[in-house]
Amino acid sequence: MVNGWALLLPLLLIGVFVWRWMSRSHREVDAVYVAHTLPGRLLPRYRARIRQLRIAGVLVATLLAVVAVAASVLVARPHSVETRDEELASRDIVLCLDVSGSVIGFDVEVMEALAAMTDEFQGERIALVIWNSNSQVVFPLTSDYELVKEKLLEGAYALETTGYSDTPAHPSEYYEFTAGTFLESTGGASLVGDGVANCALQFDQPEEERSRTIILATDNEVSFPEAQIYSLSEAMDFAEKRNITVHGMYIETYYGTNNWEAQEMQREIEDAGGYYFVAGDDEAAGQLLTEIENQQAEDLNADPTALVVDTPGWWPLVVALGVGLLLVVGWRFRI
Repeated sequence: MVNGWALLLPLLLIGVFVWRWMSRSHREVDAVYVAHTLPGRLLPRYRARIRQLRIAGVLVATLLAVVAVAASVLVARPHSVETRDEELASRDIVLCLDVSGSVIGFDVEVMEALAAMTDEFQGERIALVIWNSNSQVVFPLTSDYELVKEKLLEGAYALETTGYSDTPAHPSEYYEFTAGTFLESTGGASLVGDGVANCALQFDQPEEERSRTIILATDNEVSFPEAQIYSLSEAMDFAEKRNITVHGMYIETYYGTNNWEAQEMQREIEDAGGYYFVAGDDEAAGQLLTEIENQQAEDLNADPTALVVDTPGWWPLVVALGVGLLLVVGWRFRI
């Protein structure tokens, strides 16, 4: 509570009320007695009216007490303290996803993991680029996390397959989501180098001092490498020259992780200062976010800032309802 003393106000009001009541009972009250009123006070209508007024009085007193308590809580200003690294809001992250036929059956968990990651973001801009032999931007850099999560989950649904085959479970959604990512004219598929290079081109505002990160998800199985404009090594150099850090999420398919493709990807990622992990490793995914934050906090000299955020909860609604009921009761019983 910012103003903790305000919580004593209801006790003060109760004290004043009790004092006034006690002092009233000990002083003389001037009264004019009217003869022959007993029969009228015994009438059923009169007695019913007196009961109603007593009930109304109790109700009004209760509502006043509730409103007083709720108002004192609002004056006290309940709050929470959030620690934020304001400088980290200058981070840009591009999710760079391989959607070639060899991985679409495994992309679902990747998309869901990336969607879960959005809950940890605080002001960063996120983009999603999918690629096969050509790249498509699903959404550009944005801090609209509801949109980000929605599109990632839509992508997870579109990339579901029947069993362990590369046959989409939802063909219309799959072809709509991946439209434009496969061009026969390129003569190849899963062109990782070109995919990374295109992801590196998504960062705007080159004149600003911003942290730029690519999270690459692929099995690194290139069909016809000669079709690539950039090899993976060249694409990593291209990203490094633009001050972009690339972290790798290896999609384990039928061949496990002990193969040349996985080893090449790990070597290129780690040699460039990135973090490498295997998709599906929840602990490693959490470590990735920690690595990104620690690295970028150091790069940006970000100092945590404590923010006091008001958390009124339901108390404003209690006050509004209490005052509204007081008006209704006062009008109904002419108090």
